[in-house]
Amino acid sequence: MKKLLFFALAIVTFGCSKDDYTEVHYEYVPVNSVQLPSEFKKDSIYELPFTYVRPSTCHFFNGFYYDKKSNVRTVAVINGVFEQDNCTAATVNPITEILKFKPTTEDSYIFKIWKGEDSNGNDVYEETEIPVVP
Repeated sequence: MKKLLFFALAIVTFGCSKDDYTEVHYEYVPVNSVQLPSEFKKDSIYELPFTYVRPSTCHFFNGFYYDKKSNVRTVAVINGVFEQDNCTAATVNPITEILKFKPTTEDSYIFKIWKGEDSNGNDVYEETEIPVVP
């Protein structure tokens, strides 16, 4: 899938004249699920799979929003979106991307995973506390 995405980006980047250039904007995409361990070991590296639904064929993975404050980690998926008229519903879903995480303290970590917005436009998070064991 990543090779296909790279190929598509290469075509758009190198295969178009300036007149054909497609603008891109970025947006958060709600996380459907994440597989977090029941505990961490200090200084071990963990690969955390985040799953989300790609809304259209114009959406592509562009990394994670990752904010750390003390022992709290706030995470969301960021998609780039090609601003064009020929977008269709994505047929390959859900998408899983890996976030690498290394606990560096012996305190518990609290993960706040962005799940989208409620009907009033307020951010909704799923919070999970994970202890660090020796």
